[in-house]
Amino acid sequence: MISGNFLLSLMLFTPLVSALVVFALGKQEKQARALALLGSLIPLACSLLMLNGYRWGTVELQFVEKWAWIEDFGITYYLGIDGLSMPLVILSTLLTTLTILFSWDVHHRVREYMCLLLILETGILGVFISLDFFLFYLFWEIVLLPMYFLIAEWGGPRRRYAAIKFFIYTHVASLVMLVGIIAIYFNAGEQLGYYTFNMMEIMQKVSFARHFQLLVFPALFFGFAVKIPVVPVHTWLPDAHVEAPTGGSVMLAGVLLKMGGYGLIRIAFGLMPEAVRFYAWSMAVVGVVSMVYGALLALAQDDLKKMIAYSSVSHMGSVVLGLAALNVMGFNGAIFQMFAHGLISAMLFMLCGILQHSVHTRLISGLGGVASRIPRLSVFFVFAFFASLGLPGLAGFIAELTVYIGAFSTYQTLTLIAIVSVVLTAAYYLWALERAFFGPYNEELGEHPHDLYWFQTVPLVLLTALILFFGLYPAPVMDMVDVSSRFILQIVGGAF
Repeated sequence: MISGNFLLSLMLFTPLVSALVVFALGKQEKQARALALLGSLIPLACSLLMLNGYRWGTVELQFVEKWAWIEDFGITYYLGIDGLSMPLVILSTLLTTLTILFSWDVHHRVREYMCLLLILETGILGVFISLDFFLFYLFWEIVLLPMYFLIAEWGGPRRRYAAIKFFIYTHVASLVMLVGIIAIYFNAGEQLGYYTFNMMEIMQKVSFARHFQLLVFPALFFGFAVKIPVVPVHTWLPDAHVEAPTGGSVMLAGVLLKMGGYGLIRIAFGLMPEAVRFYAWSMAVVGVVSMVYGALLALAQDDLKKMIAYSSVSHMGSVVLGLAALNVMGFNGAIFQMFAHGLISAMLFMLCGILQHSVHTRLISGLGGVASRIPRLSVFFVFAFFASLGLPGLAGFIAELTVYIGAFSTYQTLTLIAIVSVVLTAAYYLWALERAFFGPYNEELGEHPHDLYWFQTVPLVLLTALILFFGLYPAPVMDMVDVSSRFILQIVGGAF
């Protein structure tokens, strides 16, 4: 393990310090935006430096920082990164920077808005790099607060309802997960002769009894499943997306949902191998139901943003299916799906925000012929829709194909059912595209709706390039996650 390096701490706490600086000095809108953007570029630079120094092909943790913290309770300040967390860290720092840039036209309480985005970044990064249960849960809970206030203050007409629903669902799930973590803490302490929250130490030295795993795994799975989310604990997500400001939706879909998948792999799969094997088929069923039901719900929507929200339920269901396959192909596909979905969903929600700002509606029935008046925006919409429905050559296709290949080798019938979601996904995207963007222009939308501004174009161009690049050349992410996938599967006893 690489030790004595403070790069992770610098990346982790720079957004928090930047939030304080923005709050203290960013009294004018321009100052707040500039300081926030600068504060987000530092963690992005740190993550790129780590990527440059990353040692490929090893399962060892890298850039490790480990210090005694609250020794009486076995709590350590323990940070590290591996092939599972590295892509998600890059995704988090990138999307935070792009979200701040994209939010250049926010005028309502700009200082507070930028502060919350930066605090949110610290919470998200903390989840992905913490290797101590106490630290992990601390950052997991920190994420809830800025997202709650982003929805409640800058959201739509039903923002208070959506914010409270988001908080209740995710906080209750966190408490159930905490019960599982505490049970692990005490059971591991009895076996070790001392108590520790160190994830890696427990994983390496402790073997939990089968009956214990079967009881604790559902608590962990529930906590992570709500965050993913899967059916039937998904209902908070559409409300949160529809009412959240565009920046909040981008961070929610692009990164927050991935916390659930990451926790499921890192903690539930890493510590409960017998329970994983026992519940694998049930998880696969949950994944398939989420895929098909989410796609059906998306097909029924008139609000573009709500349609994309339900599409996230469908696409994240494939993550659960891929993991439940318990083989390398399924695992790699699931993790790559988290990464690809982060890029694509961020782009989709940015586009929805621009469209609403331009023509003052997101309702498909109220649009029509938009492509003739805002062609540049429409081109990006077409690209993002095709990326999300899995067009070959784009990142979404690689993710879904890999998941289906891995899942089919384990669950043939379930996989064939899941493929129905592919047809439904194509249906709701193409139907929405035809009704909203083509045909005669609806003059009620205004004679001269604005197209793209520079601060909107830059994030969209970058996301387009990344989706295309990883669709044609997925090897950088796949090679990185493959080693971690094999390590977890070796613990679980899955197939290679």
